[in-house]
Amino acid sequence: MDIKGKHMIEAGHVTEVYGPVQALRNYLQQQECTFTFISHPFSYTGLEGTKAEVYENGVLKTTKTGHKKSGNLLVQWTKDFFFNLNYGFKNKCDFFMAVDNLNGVSAVILKLFGRAKKTGYYVIDHMDRRFKNPVFNFVYETLDYICLKYCDTVWILSDRMADAKRKKFKLKGNNFQIVPVGVELDKVDKFSESEKLKEKTMVLMSYLDETKGVQLMIDAMEIILKLVSDAQLLIIGTGPYENALKEQAKKLKLEKNVKFLGLMQHTELFKYIPHRRISIAPYIDDKNNYTWYADPTKPKEYLACGLPMVITDVPWVAEEVRRRPMGVVCAYNKEELAASCVKLLSDDAFYSICLKNALEFTSTLSWPVIYSKAVSQS
Repeated sequence: MDIKGKHMIEAGHVTEVYGPVQALRNYLQQQECTFTFISHPFSYTGLEGTKAEVYENGVLKTTKTGHKKSGNLLVQWTKDFFFNLNYGFKNKCDFFMAVDNLNGVSAVILKLFGRAKKTGYYVIDHMDRRFKNPVFNFVYETLDYICLKYCDTVWILSDRMADAKRKKFKLKGNNFQIVPVGVELDKVDKFSESEKLKEKTMVLMSYLDETKGVQLMIDAMEIILKLVSDAQLLIIGTGPYENALKEQAKKLKLEKNVKFLGLMQHTELFKYIPHRRISIAPYIDDKNNYTWYADPTKPKEYLACGLPMVITDVPWVAEEVRRRPMGVVCAYNKEELAASCVKLLSDDAFYSICLKNALEFTSTLSWPVIYSKAVSQS
């Protein structure tokens, strides 16, 4: 599809964390087209409410402010849905790209009424069972099926996720297109291998809740410090579990070696982390964890910033980390996690091999290249 001079709409639910929703926004707002970005904040974020930003050939022209977040999820989702429809009926578009199924059904309806010429469904996660509540889960899966079957094109992050969707809904998936996660390579600060070899720093970027494995890494620090006395764990992010994690570090007397750096803007992040040594991705081993099927952004950003990685054997990228190698793959326990970190902090020869392989692996993962190909094939 040639988007020059066309009206493109992207609608997605967002958090403060950078991911494919924001990456696609950044790509489309730089194109020679009219682009509307509709953002609906998730209820647990610090973001205020829905808005629609309209760009003309890369320049922000107008911003329409919508409803505020609601404490009632059903009320919020209903408002999000009707905001999409109201905007779409008033502003006909050539292509409506929906991120998640609530926005996807909006796109299907708008096409049915002739207000969207073409529709896309951007699938960035999958779980075998999304909600414990059977009614919620049935509704969610029904919407997912409608989007997968009736959107003109389906962008999906990984083969593992595509296979799961085909199997679950008994679909051929002829409209599926694998669109992997990329990295804004041009924003990564320049660094040298020699400066990194002097470091004993470990970066862990995460939304801080109980499911992200951060508490396990703090526990592992006790073991690491016995072998690498000047090791430092740098935790970047915020969330509801932050105070509990700080208390855990204090209780273990690790305040000097575990630093909480808070939330960083994406541009700032790419200037800071390339000058650190290694990265940590302690995903919990649970096949009902969406990371199992996804192509998570964080590992690729780590690798592109020259941070060989310690990662648990959950997302598909762990297979690449082990094979090339670009770090160490370990089980989800503090002993293996600690041993893997010590290996990358202490073995400079192995570290240098992993660094070289990481940069080679991510050299082709530019978001503009990935999206240009995806759009042209849609």
